[in-house]
Amino acid sequence: MLKGVIFDIDGTLVDSNDAHAQSWVDTFSESGYEVPFDVVRPLIGMGGDKLLPDTIGVSQDSAEGKRLSKRRSEIFRERYLPRLRPLDGARQLYCVCAPTI
Repeated sequence: MLKGVIFDIDGTLVDSNDAHAQSWVDTFSESGYEVPFDVVRPLIGMGGDKLLPDTIGVSQDSAEGKRLSKRRSEIFRERYLPRLRPLDGARQLYCVCAPTI
């Protein structure tokens, strides 16, 4: 018997990948780094530990990396999170997988 299903919400149930990418672009721009959306977008899902070195050559564990990661989270929550919506079929899938919740 199936007891539970775990989904990766970002990009699977919620259309958030572009919002994550744009929040990184905004963060970089605020800090003087010009990294285009088209460069950041394919890196979404890798995590900041890979994204920061691949885009601007900064380690996530450095003071600059920690500052940028914190700011990116703030930008995402303030500017983009309120506008996110489920992908088509996400609600129906959730109801099928979790009928007793």
